[in-house]
Parts: sequence; structure tokens; C-alpha cells
Amino acid sequence: MIELKKHPVKILHINVRTEQHGDEEKTAVDLKLGFDVPNIRLDDLMPGLQEALYEQSKDLDLLGPDKSNLTHVRFPRFGSRKSGVAWTGEWESVGLHLHLGNGRGKGDLDFADSTFGRMTIAPKEGGSVTCVARAQILPTPDETAKLVSLLKHEIPATVDMSNATSGADVDEGDEK
Repeated sequence: MIELKKHPVKILHINVRTEQHGDEEKTAVDLKLGFDVPNIRLDDLMPGLQEALYEQSKDLDLLGPDKSNLTHVRFPRFGSRKSGVAWTGEWESVGLHLHLGNGRGKGDLDFADSTFGRMTIAPKEGGSVTCVARAQILPTPDETAKLVSLLKHEIPATVDMSNATSGADVDEGDEK
């Protein structure tokens, strides 16, 4: 997953459901989050991904190789602009902080143990990538009400991967 620090994120869809945790039923929420990042951030998913999806514009060939000049989509017909290309895998214990308050944390929504997955990436001409990911969280009833009011709104968010673990991410070559 791509780490974000107070980065603009749009809440595209909210799905409220229940989960069974032992004998207790808890409210769970799936958030579909959309955000744009510079294409250099693709290397956070896998080193070399930026160079695989982008090439240097013909106009910049004189400048020599430079990752910041990889702005031309190498395969423009790869995936669609709406759906993007699926990036498999799931990350657990991801911190999701939605900065809603006064700048000092009051009024913010902070979920220390969210799960991210179902990510798609859509390379865009000019060197940016549109990403869409699902965040699964277990909010309180008050937090759920706040989340519903954020639907279709863009807000600053921090995605903290420092405690994240990779789950449900097995490559065929890794199976033993």
C-alpha cells in the first residue's frame, strides 16, 4: 500500500455491515478511497513499477535518464481510466487517520487497525496515478455517523504503514 501524509483522499463509497467477533456482533465499514499520487510512489508497491508503466517523453530525451522525467504512459491501453489495473494483496494493521478537526487532532477520526485491499491503479499522462483502495474499519456508532457525512467529500488523510503486515497476498511462485 502507498503511505500518505495528510494527503487529499475522496471517500467514493461507504458500505456499512456487521461482523461477528466471537459472540459479539460489531459494526464494520468498508470505505472506498480515491486519491492521486505522483507516479514515483508506484515504487512503494514494487520497485521498478514506475519504470514499467511510464517512459520518458520524447521531448525530454536530451536531458538523459531521470526518474522524475518518466511522465509518458508506456502502455496507454493497459486497463481503463475508470477501473484501472487491479493490484492484488491485502495489508492488515494499517493506520488510517482522517484529519477532520482543528489541526490538533480534536474531531479527527483515527483507526489504528484497518485493513487495506482491493487496490487499483490507473496511470495518467503527465506522471500521476489515480489509486482506489478499500479500507475496512470497525468504527463506533458516532464515528460511523461522521463517516456517512463525508461521502463524496475530499479530506486530508494519513495512511500509516509502519505496523502493517501483508495478508492474503500469495504469489503462485511463493506457494510451497
